Amino acid sequence: MPAQYPYIMEAIDVRRATQPDSSRRKIIKTMALPALTRVTAEMMSGGSIAKLNLSYPQIEALEPKFATHGPDLDVLKNFGLVSGAAMEKWVFAGSMRVRKGGVVPARATIEGVVNTWEPDENTPGELMGCNHTFAEVTHYELIIDGEELFYFDDDENIARSGGVDWFAATRRALGI
Repeated sequence: MPAQYPYIMEAIDVRRATQPDSSRRKIIKTMALPALTRVTAEMMSGGSIAKLNLSYPQIEALEPKFATHGPDLDVLKNFGLVSGAAMEKWVFAGSMRVRKGGVVPARATIEGVVNTWEPDENTPGELMGCNHTFAEVTHYELIIDGEELFYFDDDENIARSGGVDWFAATRRALGI
């Protein structure tokens, strides 16, 4: 196996997927991809010497977030709104430098609703930070350098990592 080198985030942006001109690159402060945690259930058999956390092919609720320098008026105007039958799709974009490998794109496509807006404390003369957190995330895909690393879609009933579909056998068993 070849040596691995660090991926260093050089630049970030958050924008609506359907509106490429909605870039926040001038006001974005931070972005956080959601933690990926599989659902577990604790089990301890009567004759066992240990509890086990059994891992299931489902994931805990995803909560991506980003922060801006100053209020994001576009987000505030649409705060908590769900457009039509689908959630709004967002792109968390990054430019990553790979030590000994150049610059590669990183993209996370997220479908959900901005559910929390929280301004930081501030004083006159300093930029107010504003934090935005998503809820009801029904779709998430992470692609780095053109390779799909993780994909989740609740409507499709699919979760996969490295191209392996965690739920395929369950869908077959259900007949769907």
